[in-house]
Amino acid sequence: MLVLTFPIGLKAQDIRVNRFEENYTSLIARMNPVHDNAGEACAVLRCYVRGKNYTIEPNLGIVKSEKLDGEIRLWVPRGTKRITVRHKGAKPLVGFSIPVTIESKTDYDVDIETMVHNSEVINEDNFVYAGVGYQVMAISGPSLAVGVNMNHHIIELGAVYGLNKTDDLYFFNSSGDVKAGFNYRAIKAYLKYGYEIPLSDFFSITPQAGSAYNAYSGTDVANSGSSATYKSASSLSLLLAARMAVPISKGLQLSLTPEYDGAIYKDETCKLVSSNDDSMKKWHTGFNLNVGLVINF
Repeated sequence: MLVLTFPIGLKAQDIRVNRFEENYTSLIARMNPVHDNAGEACAVLRCYVRGKNYTIEPNLGIVKSEKLDGEIRLWVPRGTKRITVRHKGAKPLVGFSIPVTIESKTDYDVDIETMVHNSEVINEDNFVYAGVGYQVMAISGPSLAVGVNMNHHIIELGAVYGLNKTDDLYFFNSSGDVKAGFNYRAIKAYLKYGYEIPLSDFFSITPQAGSAYNAYSGTDVANSGSSATYKSASSLSLLLAARMAVPISKGLQLSLTPEYDGAIYKDETCKLVSSNDDSMKKWHTGFNLNVGLVINF
């Protein structure tokens, strides 16, 4: 899927650590020791922040944490070497190398600041997108989609135009003459809800669930290729999907979305054709795969 995202008037923000040093007068780690899984007393990182929505991730994990006004206290194992700092709407500071040795029963001051400078960036928490892609397996053909991402909650509306057809199917009258001959192709419209889970700075997965309306258009093939259309058919199905995305260059991601359709309703024509041709059956009850690119602007 090719996704075009539109920025919502923010300025770029960078996170930086202004100061990381031992606090010789603070005795929190010594007076109230907390022990890690190895039974060793922890160090305390006293992280001073401006505002809310900060997440701090030491490389050896967190044994205990406390959030105060303007300060986040983290009890961490001895030997912690790096921290990653995230803040809503800012580019994360990944793998900051701690400039001092972290020792047990020792307090450290960490001054963290989010700097704002003049350059437009994508609002990663709220944006709209439009996309095109190509779907294969049960229904094969191009797809279109529009959606909105609101703080990782995603609502998507889309459609797939199937290029593959059923076999030519024939009905005969009582005299054995061809009464009707036709084949079908599918057009699928869907609505899905998903929640984006960033597993790292290089990979995200979005579990999705929704429903689809499948319209089947039959073309007359009994009368020398006549363009007359035969009786239409339709079905409704439930969708389960998982969209995965990985970056391949700056602002460009590869998207892969496996999906399963499970029919919950079929009209009489759909039932009739499905019983005579496996293609239509797979269209409303089967697996699909959408492959494409994601472009951020």
